[in-house]
Amino acid sequence: LEALSAPLPSALRRNRLPGPSRRVGRSSVKTAASGGGSMWPLILGGLGVGALAARQGMRMAQRSGVKMEVPPVFTGAAGAFKGAFGGLKNKDTLSGFASPMDRAEAKKILNTTDTNPSKDSIREAHRKLLVANHPDKGGSTFLASKINEAKEIMLGRKGT
Repeated sequence: LEALSAPLPSALRRNRLPGPSRRVGRSSVKTAASGGGSMWPLILGGLGVGALAARQGMRMAQRSGVKMEVPPVFTGAAGAFKGAFGGLKNKDTLSGFASPMDRAEAKKILNTTDTNPSKDSIREAHRKLLVANHPDKGGSTFLASKINEAKEIMLGRKGT
């Protein structure tokens, strides 16, 4: 009880704390503003070194055959990005080309939605795609060949 009723030091009574140049007792007080330094670079450096060590430890464990599961915290965070890739919901979007191209794939390549498109609409879609993806203009020869193959299948020149 006596400690609570004791008078406050004069610096606290005047709402002033000793600053960088004020002397307290026999030693001067150094703060970060006066060049005393900060601990943040050491803390952040330690976190970086710890993260690198953890990554290397996980890699070594995987090489030795230890099976690790991803915590649900990280898999749940990945679900937040699904909305950004809304156009990729269909699994067929990311699949490769079929070995013998069928009529359905040819329609997808030529971007025709009609069940039986006319020859003129097939040729027009082929022309637009080939102009955009022509190898002489920087396009891929593989894509150009697939566009040509899709046109041939849709016009009935190539057997399915």
